[in-house]
Amino acid sequence: MRIIGLTGGSGTGKGTFAALLREKGAGWVDADAVYRTLCAQNREMLAALDAAFGGVLDDTGALDRPKLARIVFSNPEKLQKLNEITLPYIRVASLDAMRAQGDCPFVLYDAPTLFEAGADNLCQCVIGVLADTEVRVQRIMARDGLDEQAARARIGAQPDANFYRARCHYIVENNGDLADLQRQADAIFKDLSKGD
Repeated sequence: MRIIGLTGGSGTGKGTFAALLREKGAGWVDADAVYRTLCAQNREMLAALDAAFGGVLDDTGALDRPKLARIVFSNPEKLQKLNEITLPYIRVASLDAMRAQGDCPFVLYDAPTLFEAGADNLCQCVIGVLADTEVRVQRIMARDGLDEQAARARIGAQPDANFYRARCHYIVENNGDLADLQRQADAIFKDLSKGD
């Protein structure tokens, strides 16, 4: 099974890029979706989060994700603590999901914190999706219903473009239209498929 990392900050368009590669036959595991499933089902992880951050579970025992986000995205130490608790759970569940897609030419591992989590060591190579800050702010506001300040805080809590440029094997610039993104997806898929 070939695992190709896919990473980049919030609002860069990783999901759209992944969808273009999936249309060509690539597998896909979204670390955020894995995390959401764990937040709904993994009582052990939820108890650890509640103990670490205090009162982040709602009346039904589910994680209050907006409340947790407000706590961690404004404090780098708390964000690091969140990652220390959740990343081991996410890694195990992600690998299970990847194994289930073993018939694909490769499986994209879509993970915003791929490098921070050390999950890049699972990957044959890594694709970084980048976009200008103003483009990202508008996308986050439209997608998540956040105000501009909250969108900028989220971006500010994440690595800058140079972080990805220094670590990724492929860089996708996603400031244009869908046709431009499609051209980049086609080229990268063709290059990655050479290994088959």
